[in-house]
Amino acid sequence: MQPVAAVSLVFTMVLSAVLWIQVLRLSVAESTGLTVLAILCPPIPLALLLFDSHHRQRLLPLAVLVAGFSSIVAIYS
Repeated sequence: MQPVAAVSLVFTMVLSAVLWIQVLRLSVAESTGLTVLAILCPPIPLALLLFDSHHRQRLLPLAVLVAGFSSIVAIYS
C-alpha cells in the first residue's frame, strides 16, 4: 500500500466513525426504530436522514469526505 493510500485510509476510518456517531445521535433523537437501524445497518438511516434539510447540512459534508477519501484509497491501493 502506498503512503497516499495509507493516509487516506486513516482519514476514511476516522471520518466514518465520526459520521456513524452523528447518525446514531440524530437517529436517537428521531425514533427508536431508526436507532436500531443505525446500529445494525448505518447506510439506511443515513439515507433517510439526508432527506431532511437540517440533517443534510450536518451529514452531507461528512459523507462526501468519506466517499472522497475511500475513492483515493481504491485508486492508489
